Amino acid sequence: MNHPTLVLIRGVAVSLAIFYFLSVNRQRDPAQFHSAHRLALKIVLALVLLALIPQVRAYADLVIRTTRDSRSLAARQRKLGAADLESSFAHANRLPPNAELRCKPADRDWDYVCSYMPTPSQSKTRLEFGATVDEKRWVDASPVVPAGTLIPPPRPR
Repeated sequence: MNHPTLVLIRGVAVSLAIFYFLSVNRQRDPAQFHSAHRLALKIVLALVLLALIPQVRAYADLVIRTTRDSRSLAARQRKLGAADLESSFAHANRLPPNAELRCKPADRDWDYVCSYMPTPSQSKTRLEFGATVDEKRWVDASPVVPAGTLIPPPRPR
């Protein structure tokens, strides 16, 4: 079994053995002791760095995955605003110009719930519909229902 931790332990043990052997003989040749001491420390450092490589790779993968997920989440959160949605419907001539269209964020199913007066001078009943949007435009709209009634959920894609 050649697990990085076992390699590290073996390397440290060998380095300590070399260090102990040389420290006992330190009085005879101090220059050789310092040279061997440096070598032992370099071996230990190299083994520690080798043992850390898998953890560094795992951390790098985690950072890359988190960044990718964060970008996709940010893209989902960048949606067309309510005022832009109202303007989009007005430019598409979907509603009469004096329909008093108002869109607000929806609680569920749809991105926005929009209400308007179909004929402001003749009727006092507002109508509503749900709208799904992306970053630039509206993607889907529900059937129109009287205000206060349940808007049908989006069709499955």
